[in-house]
Amino acid sequence: MKTFVMRSVLALAILFWGMAGAETLVPDAVYGQTDSGIEYVTIPVTDCANLTATPIVVGDWLVYPMHEHSSNCSGPGPYRHTLFGYRLSDGRLYQLRDDGAGEAPLNYWQDQDLLLWNTTFGGTVFLLDPGTFDLRRKLSVQTTSDSGGVVLDGLYYFCTINSPDHTCQNPTNPNCGALFAIDAEGNVVHSLNLDGGFLAWIGTSPTSDGQYLYWSTAAQTVGEKSGDETTYTYGCSVVKTDKELNVLASFDPGDPACYMLPFTGANMDSVSGEVVPDGTGLWVQYVRPNEAAGAGGQFKSVLYRLDLNLQEQCRLTFDFEPQTQAAGFYAAPTVDADGNAYVPVSVPDADHTRRGQLWKVTPACEATLLAEVPGSFAHASPTLADDRYVLFATDGRLQVLTLTGEQVRDYTLASQAPVLTSPVIHEGTIYVVQEDGTLNRIEGSGVAGYGSAIWPRYRRDNRGSAALSSSKGASAQVRGAFIAFHLEVKDLPGIRSLWPRLEDFMALADRYGHKITLQFSAPWVDYVVQSGLTDKVLAWEAEGHEIALHHHGPTHKFFDGYTDAPDLIRTDAWYGNGKNVAWQGGMDALMEKLAPLTRRGILSAGMSDEDTDWPEGVLFYATDSGLEPSRDDLLSTPVVKWHNGQPVVEIYNTGYLISHLGDAAVTLSDIESALQSATEAQYMGIVFNDETISEDFAEIEPLFQLLQRYGVQVRTVSDLLGKLDGAGVREAEAVMDAGEAQYPQYFPSHETTRWFDPYLYRFYPETGVYLGINEDEKAVYLLGGVFGDTLYRVGSVSEVKALLGLD
Repeated sequence: MKTFVMRSVLALAILFWGMAGAETLVPDAVYGQTDSGIEYVTIPVTDCANLTATPIVVGDWLVYPMHEHSSNCSGPGPYRHTLFGYRLSDGRLYQLRDDGAGEAPLNYWQDQDLLLWNTTFGGTVFLLDPGTFDLRRKLSVQTTSDSGGVVLDGLYYFCTINSPDHTCQNPTNPNCGALFAIDAEGNVVHSLNLDGGFLAWIGTSPTSDGQYLYWSTAAQTVGEKSGDETTYTYGCSVVKTDKELNVLASFDPGDPACYMLPFTGANMDSVSGEVVPDGTGLWVQYVRPNEAAGAGGQFKSVLYRLDLNLQEQCRLTFDFEPQTQAAGFYAAPTVDADGNAYVPVSVPDADHTRRGQLWKVTPACEATLLAEVPGSFAHASPTLADDRYVLFATDGRLQVLTLTGEQVRDYTLASQAPVLTSPVIHEGTIYVVQEDGTLNRIEGSGVAGYGSAIWPRYRRDNRGSAALSSSKGASAQVRGAFIAFHLEVKDLPGIRSLWPRLEDFMALADRYGHKITLQFSAPWVDYVVQSGLTDKVLAWEAEGHEIALHHHGPTHKFFDGYTDAPDLIRTDAWYGNGKNVAWQGGMDALMEKLAPLTRRGILSAGMSDEDTDWPEGVLFYATDSGLEPSRDDLLSTPVVKWHNGQPVVEIYNTGYLISHLGDAAVTLSDIESALQSATEAQYMGIVFNDETISEDFAEIEPLFQLLQRYGVQVRTVSDLLGKLDGAGVREAEAVMDAGEAQYPQYFPSHETTRWFDPYLYRFYPETGVYLGINEDEKAVYLLGGVFGDTLYRVGSVSEVKALLGLD
C-alpha cells in the first residue's frame, strides 16, 4: 500500500520557493471585490487588532505578522499569534506560523537564505527558512522586540523593548532597551546594553547607510521610574554606531533625553518609524514634541534634517495637540531620487479632530503641502513609484498623486480602518494592509514599481532590508546578474588593437567588484598564447572572473574553423567578406586550445551550432532564447535543453549598445526599467563584445554605476548556476521523463525543465501539477492540481528511481 501511495503521488514542484509543511489556508478569510474593483481579503478580528507591519515579499509570498493591543479593548482575536502569508500565485491567505506575533516588518536575508522575524511574543528573534517557514533557530535574550532589524556585512542587527513592567524592571533586565548583532546561526556577536551605558526602548527600527547603523529610541525606564533622566542612557534620541556597536554620536533635541508632555498615557517624544538615510544625510521625525511649548498650549512636533554625524541642518515644525499623535510609530519619511523627503503627519483641526497631511520637503527643509485629508490620521509611510507618483494612505483611503500633488487615482479601500503600513508594489500591483487586517490588492493603477527612489517605502524595499548600499540608490529584486563578454572571431591585428582596452575594462570591473564571464574565441586564444599573456588571463580567473568558450560554428557567417560537423562547412566563399574557411579540427581540439587559459576548466559557453558542436562537460549556455537576439532576453529564468546529446542549462542575455543588433540591443534606460520590474526568480543577462570597448567604452561606467545604485553585483555564469552539475541534471531529467511516461494522467505532456534554486521542476498546465527535484535535498516533490496546495515530499531521488524502475 505504501508503495502504491508513493507511486501514485509521485512528484514535486514549485515555481516559487518550495513552500512546505506548516502553511494552512485561513479558513474564515473572506474574499471579495469592492465596487471600484479592488480585490480584498478580510479576517475575523476584535477591536484589539493593531496590524502595523508593512509586508515584505519572499518568493511567492507577501509576508506580514499579526499584532493586537493587549489592553483597553475587548479581548484577543483568533489570529493574535499568526504570521500571515498571502500567496501571490493563487490569491489566497495562509497562516504560515501560529507561535509568534510582531509589530514590525520581517527582514529577508537573501545572501544567507534566511527570514528574520523579531517578535513581541514567543521569543526575541525567529530565524526561519524562507521556503518552508520552518523554524531554524529561536533566539531569546530574555525580552522581546517590537521593531525590525537590518543586515550589514554578514550580521543581523536588532534591538529590544524597555517596558516598565516585570519583564524589564525590578530587578532591571540589562538586555531590555539594548542593541544586538547576531550571525546567520543566531549567535550573538556584539551587544550594547545597560552594562555599557545604553538603556532605551527602541520601538522603531534600525537602518544603515551601508557603513554605519542608526537607531531611534524612546523611554529610558529604570526600575520603577519611567522617563528617568538622571543619567542619560540615550532615551528619545537618535544614535549612530559602528558595526561593533560602539556609539559614535547621538542627537537629543529639546529637553535632555525624554521630554514628558503634561498629560497621562503615551506622552514621550520618541522617534517615529525609522531614521532614513539618503546617502548625504538623515531624515528624523518625532512622534511628539521634544520640549515644552514656547507659549501656553502651542506645542510643535518636528521633522529634522541631520548630517551623517547627527548635526542638525534644518527643521520643519507642525502643530500638535495630545489627542492627535503627529506620526505613526511604524511610519517615516520616504525619499525620491533627488533627495526630497515625503512626510506624513497628522495635525489638529480647529474642531479638535485631525487632518492627515502629506508634505514634500527638500534637503533645505523647504516644504510644499501635497495633500491633506480632514478627519483622518496619516500614520503610514508614503510609497514612491516610477519616479512619478507618491502613494498616500490614510484611514480607509489610498491616493495616487504626482510628485507635485496632482491626484491621479483615489481609491476607497475595503475597510474604513486606518492604514499603519506602507503600500507595497510588486510586479505592478499595489498591496495595502489596514490596521484591522484587511488586505487590499489594486491592479490597473498605472504604477509599475519603485523607480529609482533612494528610499521608496518603509524599510526601503520588498526584502525589508532598511539599508543603502555603499552609494545611495534604489533596490532591485533581480536574483542575479551576469555580463557575458564575447571576444569575437577577428584577425590578430584587430585583437592586438583591442587588447589594451580589454585590460582597461577588466580594471574598471574590478574597481566595481563585478565578475565577468570572458568568452574566448579561438583567435583570441591564439593572441593570448603568442603574446605571452596567459598569466594575465589566469590572474583574471584567480580574481573570480570566468574563462568561457565563444564559438562560431559552420553555419555562422564568421566561422572559427572548428566543428564536429565538417560536412556543414561551406565552400562558396560565403564566410566573412567573401572567403572560405578551412577546417581546423573538432570541438575537442578547440577545447584543448582553451585549456592553458584556465585552471578551473570551461564550464559555460556562448556559441552557435550547439546541436552539432556542444562540447562534452560544458553545462551552462548563455545565449538567445530564440533564433535571433531579442531585448526580451535581458531578464530570464534558466531552463534545461538538450544539445548534442547532453543536458544544458540555458540562461538568456542580450547586447548592451551593440549597434549591429539594431533594436535588439538594450540601453541604460532599458536596463533600469528591467531592474525595477524584475522578480526574484529572474536573472539579468548582458552581453558585451568588441564593439562595447572599441565604440562605447564611455558607456560602461554609467552601467556599473546604475547597477551599484540598485545594489546589483555582477557574478559569473558558472557562479550563478554553480549549484547544478551535469550528473544531477541528467538524473533529474531521467526521473521527470519517467514520471511523464508512467503517469500521463498527472503529467500528460513533455514540458521544459526549469531552474529556481534549489528546484529543477516542470509544470503541466493541463493538470495544474508541478513535478520536480530539490537539488539540495536530492528529493522528489509534488504540488498542485489533484495533489492540492501543500507541497508533498514523495521521497529521495534514489527511492523514486527505484519505484520508477530506473536503477
